[in-house]
Amino acid sequence: MRRVNASLEQLGEQQAGLRTQLESMAGDLSSLTALTRATSETVDESRRASMIAVRRLGSIRARIRVVFLVHNATAWGSIAELIDLMQRDAEFDPVVVTIPRHYSGVGPAKGEGRTHRFLRTADVPHLRLQRDRLHEATQLLSALDPDIVVRQSQWDDDIDRAFSAEALTWARLILIPYETMNTTENVPVGDPPINSAVDTVMHRHAWLVFLANEEALKIARADSLTGGLQFRAVGHPKLDYVRATETHWPIEGVELPARRVVWSAHHSILTGWNDFGMFPHVRRDMLEWAKGSPDTEFVFTHHPLLPGTIEREGGPISPAEYEAWLDEWKSLPNTAVWRGDYSAVMSAADYLVTDGPSMMIEGQLLDVPTIFVERPDHIPFNEIGREIARGVHRVRSVEEAQKAIRDIEAHGSDPLAERQAANVSRFFGEPGAAGRILEVIRAEIAADRIVASRT
Repeated sequence: MRRVNASLEQLGEQQAGLRTQLESMAGDLSSLTALTRATSETVDESRRASMIAVRRLGSIRARIRVVFLVHNATAWGSIAELIDLMQRDAEFDPVVVTIPRHYSGVGPAKGEGRTHRFLRTADVPHLRLQRDRLHEATQLLSALDPDIVVRQSQWDDDIDRAFSAEALTWARLILIPYETMNTTENVPVGDPPINSAVDTVMHRHAWLVFLANEEALKIARADSLTGGLQFRAVGHPKLDYVRATETHWPIEGVELPARRVVWSAHHSILTGWNDFGMFPHVRRDMLEWAKGSPDTEFVFTHHPLLPGTIEREGGPISPAEYEAWLDEWKSLPNTAVWRGDYSAVMSAADYLVTDGPSMMIEGQLLDVPTIFVERPDHIPFNEIGREIARGVHRVRSVEEAQKAIRDIEAHGSDPLAERQAANVSRFFGEPGAAGRILEVIRAEIAADRIVASRT
């Protein structure tokens, strides 16, 4: 027993020694992990810094090559005129590339074919990066070797990682927002939280970001990490695009209807983002309105994200319910679903009924009386949104929307028409925003060339 006891004591001493060694090794490992992380961050920062240096000091062709990455056909109006101007300018060499998308990172990459068909119909020359060739995205960009890359959105999650802001640090990144302007007090995202309208990774890496007005620039200066240094207030090209869009109405009635109504549904039908979406709550009432008003024609259009949002679990409407509703809607003789350029049908409409904060603006651009079906729990409007909202008829139900239209018709015209015109003048300014964007780019490139020549 004494020998066993001595052996156990010896083992205990050895175990204590091993524990001490392990604790020491754990401390060394923790220090090594921290050192590795710090080294990795330093390497990343050094890589970004070197890429920016290469970007700023590298040679620029006599013709400035600008690659436009297009994943959203419905946002084409924000960049269309700029591309057209560059195609007719000897100093620029624009290249349009259609790419797949997966909004908010949900589901497989898709949609490139639709964007391709849209641009083909519009007779816009472009290259295609189809989803089965996404693995070649980096090689394609390397082969094109652009001086400037223009993306349609600040959201990295909407597109492949090869087109993320981090992956494109080596290029001069430009953002022309797909929305004309932000009208809400955005839900803070990230930790620490940021204003996603002006301070995402894309905004921070961008060489230039273009805004519609001085009010939006004021917000960027207050809420962005850079104090708004890369932002320019020049107006928004969508003003001219929307007004120049050729009118189209997809319902071919025998007689001219009493009125034409476009119903635009926002995607935010869940809770926890900006919470404007009313589609699940009003879809049955809109269907009954259409059934009971055979002399009125209705075109339903929606935000590109709505179908994907409906597919998420736990939402207020299932995909099967949505498809059943669509079938019933399309079966009526005075209704249609429109998935093309919404400007075309809006310019042909007598009224716009919408729950979308951006579409509130679009209706005013086209002088269309706009009925805003307002969800009571949506996030607050910012200063811009509060003024924009003065140009729409704010209601809480389909019944109130019908009454608003009856009141407008009884009045003989939209009593908010003057307010709409004032909003457009104040927040969009004079036509020609695409031309002003081009001149800013030209001036900034000239400045970069001077710096490069001195190095």
